[in-house]
Amino acid sequence: MEDIYDKLRKIERLIQRTSSEGERHAAERAKNRLQGRISDIAIEYTIRSCSPWQKRLFVAVCNKYGYKTYRYRRQKYTTTMIKISKLEMDTVIWPEHQRYSNLLNEMITEITDDLIDKVYRGEQDEAVIMGELASSS
Repeated sequence: MEDIYDKLRKIERLIQRTSSEGERHAAERAKNRLQGRISDIAIEYTIRSCSPWQKRLFVAVCNKYGYKTYRYRRQKYTTTMIKISKLEMDTVIWPEHQRYSNLLNEMITEITDDLIDKVYRGEQDEAVIMGELASSS
């Protein structure tokens, strides 16, 4: 069976060397149909997340659109597999994941900074109190 990409290469060569306008238009229509089929072909993507939170976020976005993620045996917990068309991944899933991922990172940074500020300020206040107690004795 001839590969769809081989067919596409043959059609492109035909478009380049043909002198007839009708033949060129027919070949271009065939090329457009093949490109449409290519964009509908499901590709298996491997997504490796740097944290469990990122993985959970990606899985949630996939589930929102009805795509089921999976993981092969012995893959790390932060690895997620998905079969999806390139067009769907590039235009829907990945941009939305990136948008939510940026929001998540901003929230985590804000919470972490606030926590560190409270912990640091707490230690500093305690040191001052301890210093006052030690000097008044």
